[in-house]
Amino acid sequence: MAPLIGITGRSVKGDIFSGQNLHLAESPVDLFFAEYARKVALAGGLPVMIPMLDMPANYIDRLDALILTGGGDVDPVLWNGPSGYSEGVSIERDNFEMGLLEAAFEKEKPVLAICRGVQLLNVALGGSLESNLLWDKGDQHCLRSSDRNERRHTVSFAPKSILSTVYESTIEVNSFHHQAVKNLGIGLKSTGWSPDGTIESLEHENGRVVGVQWHPEMQTGVDSIFPWLVEQSSL
Repeated sequence: MAPLIGITGRSVKGDIFSGQNLHLAESPVDLFFAEYARKVALAGGLPVMIPMLDMPANYIDRLDALILTGGGDVDPVLWNGPSGYSEGVSIERDNFEMGLLEAAFEKEKPVLAICRGVQLLNVALGGSLESNLLWDKGDQHCLRSSDRNERRHTVSFAPKSILSTVYESTIEVNSFHHQAVKNLGIGLKSTGWSPDGTIESLEHENGRVVGVQWHPEMQTGVDSIFPWLVEQSSL
């Protein structure tokens, strides 16, 4: 049977829908970007969207692996950071995903953390973040583009790291983030860097948790990280 891969989303209000449906304006909406699920399915997994309910450990009990997806910034209160640069903060989402992550570690389930996800992973384990990467400096990590598949810069991986075996020693990636990992959380090591020195990937010492700062779900074809996750979830 295909392994169940849980995918996090976000909660928004019904007023995101245009038109005359004013009675839906305050209705809660669980929002999931479909590319995550499609990449999981292409890799041989069965994607499951996880609604933000107060039962994270119950989900992990049923799942074979977890994907922490992109989104708004992690609440700076959680990492003693400045508040002036943060966008799209949701403490509800932070707490829920930290609960998922804690349960995944406890149950030794594999985890793939993407963009916001890698930042949450680092913060959850006691790390901190770079508060604001300027769009016109360094590798232009947060320069917005209409082409979400556009390769913005390279990432070089540490020899013998998980990602150096999943990919090659250096790959080209897209980039949509204005914050990044700074001081590492407990049990984490940085294994990938962009040319300007920004940390682009983390791996946990247990060998089953990986985080990447770019968006592999937006890349064309089947990105190699998703087959890795499916394989890990079957062990």
